[in-house]
Amino acid sequence: MSFINKVVIITGAGSGIGKASAIKFAKLSATLSLIDINEDNLNKVTEECRNLSEAKVLEVVADISKDVDVKRSVENTIEEFGRIDVLVNCAGIFGDKGILDSDLLSVIDKVMSVNLRATIAMIHYAAPALIESKGCVINTASVMAKLVCKGAIPYNLSKAAVVYFTKHVAMDLADKGVRVNSISPGPVETNIALHAGISQEVNDAVFASYAKFVPLQHNIEATEVAEMAVYLASDKARSITGSDFVIDSGLALSGLASGNMLL
Repeated sequence: MSFINKVVIITGAGSGIGKASAIKFAKLSATLSLIDINEDNLNKVTEECRNLSEAKVLEVVADISKDVDVKRSVENTIEEFGRIDVLVNCAGIFGDKGILDSDLLSVIDKVMSVNLRATIAMIHYAAPALIESKGCVINTASVMAKLVCKGAIPYNLSKAAVVYFTKHVAMDLADKGVRVNSISPGPVETNIALHAGISQEVNDAVFASYAKFVPLQHNIEATEVAEMAVYLASDKARSITGSDFVIDSGLALSGLASGNMLL
């Protein structure tokens, strides 16, 4: 499988699933436009990708919760490479508030602005280029979009909305030749919870619990999600659109979603 002469935009490319996706596409000779709000992390990933492939890599420091930054990211990519073939929306933040929490509404606004609205904006601005190239989109959701747990309304709601939105936009763009799918990971050890203020101790304990109790008894590697993104972006998935792919080590089967979760 190769992505030579294919231009791939990845949001949240500085860490976690976005970083793993950037590295995987780089190994397959894709031309990359990497977007992240953290310049230091983005610099490191960009350098690693450049060392893996002779393909070009564009680095875009942006806050995708702002429309102007989203539009600039897309425009810079087209100006640099002349096209967009694949959009991988990986950027996301965590919020674990319940209905009685006094700051619920402000946290919902913040989480939705990144997890949902930025995903919509990225596709909106990239759509003309994707139509021209008959390209595709991969959105990162979460298995928690399909489950219910206590005290995680903002995050879970945002990811459920991403899954539902994916199906809608897939229908909108199908007759234009553009495929749109989502991936719903389970427990992937990234820094998303730490960035939301969860302590390292709690974070480690939660992921240790996942590994012990999910049916397959192991957490998911970010590289596994990246592998699925690559498959969905390839010609091997040319007849797949509007679908959500769960990678969760059986979490959805286990009934573990009754308590607080960090996904």
